[in-house]
This record gives sequence, structure tokens and C-alpha cells, in this order.
Amino acid sequence: MVISYFVQSIEPLLAKFGIHAPDVRVEQLVLDSREVSIKTAFLAVKGHNLDGREFIPQAISLGAPVIIAETEDEAAHGQCTMRNNTVIVEFYDLSQSLSALAAAFYDYPATKMTSIAVTGTNGKTSVVQLLSQLRHALGVKCGMIGTLGSGLYTEPFSLNNLNQTLNTTPDAVRMQYILADLAQQDVHQVAFEASSHALVQGRLNQVKTDVAIFTNLTRDHLDYHGTMENYAAAKRRLLKQPALKHAVLNAADPESQNWAKNINASTDIIWYGVDCDPTQWSGEQRFCCARNLETTTSGTSFDLYSSWGNSKVKLGLVGKFNVYNALAAAAAVMSMGTRFADVLSGLNALRPVPGRMELFTAPNSASVVVDYAHTPDALEHALMAVQNHVEKHIWCVFGCGGQRDTGKRPLMGAVAAQLAHHIVLTADNTRNETVANINADIQRGIQNNVDVTIIEDRKAAIRHVVEKAVAGDIILLAGKGHETYQDINGQRIDYDERAFVAQVLQELKA
Repeated sequence: MVISYFVQSIEPLLAKFGIHAPDVRVEQLVLDSREVSIKTAFLAVKGHNLDGREFIPQAISLGAPVIIAETEDEAAHGQCTMRNNTVIVEFYDLSQSLSALAAAFYDYPATKMTSIAVTGTNGKTSVVQLLSQLRHALGVKCGMIGTLGSGLYTEPFSLNNLNQTLNTTPDAVRMQYILADLAQQDVHQVAFEASSHALVQGRLNQVKTDVAIFTNLTRDHLDYHGTMENYAAAKRRLLKQPALKHAVLNAADPESQNWAKNINASTDIIWYGVDCDPTQWSGEQRFCCARNLETTTSGTSFDLYSSWGNSKVKLGLVGKFNVYNALAAAAAVMSMGTRFADVLSGLNALRPVPGRMELFTAPNSASVVVDYAHTPDALEHALMAVQNHVEKHIWCVFGCGGQRDTGKRPLMGAVAAQLAHHIVLTADNTRNETVANINADIQRGIQNNVDVTIIEDRKAAIRHVVEKAVAGDIILLAGKGHETYQDINGQRIDYDERAFVAQVLQELKA
């Protein structure tokens, strides 16, 4: 928790936004009226789903000394009124100024550390974690913010040491609060996931960003963005981050060319990829490439060619896409001055990210891989990765999220039918949709003559497959990854797939 160092008056804070307010001291800014206390300022924002101004009476009843309320009337900006013992300040277009307001309140915490933002459809979580691993191994105190949670990176790594985050990228106020907390813990590097939603909604507008990493662009979130063009443009907003010095781009993704065209002259480019020709880039554009990939049961080895040096690398991670993730992380830290020899040492010691192609084994049984893949592209990459390690059959157990992009469901069915020998359709986060309806959409894409079983209860589906598969098979459990819940009928039900798999395999050994 952020300590009381941030107790301050709203008078100098709001003066930065052209508002003359009374001298009222608060300890924290909050967006949720349920978090209001006599020490907080409530920001009543007109949001995407709820209008915070409707909760002003509740905030007053909870003793909020200050309420900063959004107004659409520019002339009303700065008007102050009293209601009971609460000062209400009108703030024009507050929703677009949240990041700036919170950054000012918490004394611009991102400026006190090196910050790396990672965006793309797939790989964000893995790259953030690998970045933290690489630098932590060199004695650098690292923070991470994203799907896995927020907090300090520690060894041995445990999800229990992180604070849970509701969204991939926290809201604009919470983001600055987390950064301030990390700054007070003397963190020197923070890596965070920058979702397309967050970029469009301005949650990162005033987060000083040293390095931007683009992983890839495939179909996702079209229920929100509408078109792939809008989705791609949302990702590219990361190039507008304050003080951006380096952009690390995936040479294999065509969208990277659009990034390169839109980069400011003050931002340099570092390309990364597999089997690419370094001579294609000018002397000003640096690179970090892998060639001559070899896969084994314990990982992947390759020859690393980069602007900083060349060497052989043995990576203890499964899948070609993890080579891309590792290269992105390596390119980013080298762009900031980390020695090539230190990066090599770190690459050779990298470990899998929890719930990202995480392998579970037991004697005389099939191997189980738990992965977060929940898009057609991610599922394809996960299944292609296990193909290089399987001796017999591939089993694919998955579902799709309810009340989300329905167009990707048959696409995921088609991918599974093409690359797996057996498919088991089950529940993911169904939300307020039925499993049967979701799985019917998936089945429309399954055209091949492939074995398909439907078991709606996810635990029952996993037990069924583990008992039926044999040694030499690989079971891919896709969609849940690190998550410790299922969202069903509006309720979050405790469910840790990684722990459940370990339990089932242990029972088989008994």
C-alpha cells in the first residue's frame, strides 16, 4: 500500500488544471464509491458502463471530503459547491484527464524508473514476465503489471506474491497508484501490459514509457473495436506514449510496418524475429534474431544474431512463439544498455510463465500442458508447439468465453480440428451464456473427421482426458492458464486449473 507520503491538498493539485479549489487534504483518489472514506477524493466520472456521478450521494454519505465530478459544460470547469461537509468540484472532460490528474497526485511515479510497455494480441503476459526474469537475474529490482497481477517480481516466482488486477491494464488512477507503490519500494524497472482497451480509453496517457514492444496482431476484441483496422490503430496508440525512446517490433508481423511508418524521429527501432536476414535493416535500425532453431523435449536451442553480438542460446521454453517472446525481452533490455553477456546468461536461465505452455508430467501417463490460449492464433501456436514434442496423440480441451467475440469460435474449432487428434469441448468463462450455445458455435468450424467429445463441466472433462490418454500423448488445456476462477452466471467460482491438474496427476500416481 502507498504510504502517507502522498497526503496532499487538492488546492495545488487542481491548480495545475486551472481550478482554484480550497485547501482540503486527502490521501488517495478513488473511482469506486465503495472505496470512499473521510481521507479520499472521489472522482465521479462518466464511464463506459456506469456514470459515477450517480453515486455522488453515496460518496457524500460515506464522508468524502472532496468529490471531483465530470462536467460536459466547459464553462462550468472549476466551479466549487458545498454539500453537507463535502466540496464538489466540477472538472470538464474529467474522464480524459484521469491519467494526468492521478500522475500529478502521485508525483509522476513512472519518471522514477525505467518503464516498458508491451502490447499485441498474444504474448504480452509472457514478455512482461520474461523481462522481469532477465533483469532480476542481474540484481535489478523489478515490478510487473498485467494479467498475472501487479507487484514486485520475486524468486522463486509465485502468483501469490502479486496483487490481483481486475483488468489486463488497470484503470488510469489505479495504474498511477501501483506505479507510486513500486517507486516507493525503489523499483528500477517496471514492465506492464498495454491492452487495446486501455490505450483507447487513455488509461496510460501520462505514463512515461521508455520502451514499447509490439508482439503481434491477430483477431481479438472485435466486439469492442468493430474492425481489425480499429483494433490495429488502438495498439499503435502506444507510439504516442510520453518520452518513448525505443520501439521493439516483430519482423514477422506485417502490422509492424505500420508501426515503423508512424514512429517519431526521436524513437529508434529494434527488430526481432526468427530466420530473418539482418542485412535488410539500415545501420540505424538494430536487430535481435534467432536462426537454426532446434526443438527438444526440454526446450529450444538457436543461434542468436544481434546488433550487440552473436552466440548460441539454449532456451528452456516450449514453442517457437516463446522464442519470439524471449527475443522481444532481450532486445528491449539490450536497447537500454544491458550487456550482451548478461542477457545471454539470463536467456539460458529463463523459466516458463505460470499458465503459459506450462508442462505437468507424471510417470506412465500423458503429459499435460496448461496454456492461456483463447484466440484462434494463440490456439494454433500452442498446438503447433506441442506437435514438436508429442510421440503419439494430441488432445485439445477448450471452450470459449461467453458474451465475447462470437466470430472467433468456429475459427478456434477449425484450428483444433486441423492440429489435434482428439477434441474435448467444455466450459471456459461462460458468463451469462450457456455452454451448449458456445460449443455449438465452435462445432460449426470443425469440418475434419476428428474425434469430438462434449463434457460441459471442465473438471470432469480434464479427468476424462487424463484417464483416457496414454503415455506419449500430450493434452493441451487451453483458455484458463494462470486464472484461478471461472466466470459463470455472473459469479466468479474458485477454479485453479494448474492446481487441479497437479492434483489429478498425483492421484494417478497413488
